[in-house]
Amino acid sequence: MLAKSSLALATQAGQVVVDAAVGDEWDTAERGYARLLGRGDALQTRLAEQRLHETRDQLMGAAGTDVGLIRKALAVGWAGRLADLLEEYPSAEADLRTLVKQLQVVTDPVTPVVPPPAGKLPVPPPGAPSGSSRAASGNGDAGGDATIVIRGAQAPEQPASLAKQSEFAYSIGRDKDAAAARDQFAALLAVAEGALGPEHPDTLATRANLAYWIGQAGDAATARDQFAALLPVAERVLGPEHPDTLTNRHNLANFTGYAGDAAAARDQFAALLRIRERKFGADFPDTLVTRFNLACWTGRAGGAAAARDQFAALQPVRERVSGPDHPDTLAAREELAYWTGCAGDAAAARDQFAALLPIRERVLGLEHAETLAVWYQLAHWTARAGDEAAARD
Repeated sequence: MLAKSSLALATQAGQVVVDAAVGDEWDTAERGYARLLGRGDALQTRLAEQRLHETRDQLMGAAGTDVGLIRKALAVGWAGRLADLLEEYPSAEADLRTLVKQLQVVTDPVTPVVPPPAGKLPVPPPGAPSGSSRAASGNGDAGGDATIVIRGAQAPEQPASLAKQSEFAYSIGRDKDAAAARDQFAALLAVAEGALGPEHPDTLATRANLAYWIGQAGDAATARDQFAALLPVAERVLGPEHPDTLTNRHNLANFTGYAGDAAAARDQFAALLRIRERKFGADFPDTLVTRFNLACWTGRAGGAAAARDQFAALQPVRERVSGPDHPDTLAAREELAYWTGCAGDAAAARDQFAALLPIRERVLGLEHAETLAVWYQLAHWTARAGDEAAARD
């Protein structure tokens, strides 16, 4: 969870991106933000540069009554990205603070907007499905930095309200009230379509959020259908390999699986993986997430041995890229153990869960839900391996 000072910095820095985009110091801002967000990785730096270019293009082309809305929406989006950066790389705070001070010397003072407590809009891909101990509901990261409860909120009428309502709706969902988030985004979509038009990128982002939270609220089939309808529009408006288009493909694949068609989800993730590997490389974070999902849906489509092999190949990559105790690395280990058992080797699954358990205990604590889930899996596969007495103990 980010400290309030770090959230305030992310808010300020997001507004500075927008201010600099229409000013004389854009080159300095673009280099500085791309360097910070890239963290020395060429692919991530290019992705940041692409998003910065899109921001400048949107702002330079904006006119009339849409300008205020677009500025605020873009500032919120950048604040969310920068909050993510500070959460993952706390050491980046000093460099970001220095960059903001440098740019503020030549930009007008502004009133900051509040960033999403965590994540960004559109919402990140939902968490990978799990065949093992974690719930196979498709829920993404539900952690948030604040609890914002809105009861019976009306659709906003002013542009300034729209950006804040988007932030609030996202926060509500992060606080595990998916149905309320769904209803908020349904109201926001009508406002965005009226203010920006049905094919504006921010309108498409609102459609993506609405579809996502419909799925998180339990209606996977409707979420699947909405992402299926949104995808060709995003491909035409944003491009077939735009990051938001690929996120929509990711969500379409997951909700296709949650709606009951694991084989189709597997095939969609296989196609998405080829794009992400070609465009971003084998070690890019989104590529690794896609590999994880592909392996999960491969298993759920009946290919337990193939899922086992895919997780066996993914685990050492995760350890190298993210570290041995990173949640994504441990999730890959857990899935490897589970699908090893499903593929017929209960004793090996037992041993793998036994090796994972002390790490979960050390990292998360004895009573954390994911630690207890590993305990359950260990007992289950111990019994399946023929030692029911040990499983009971």
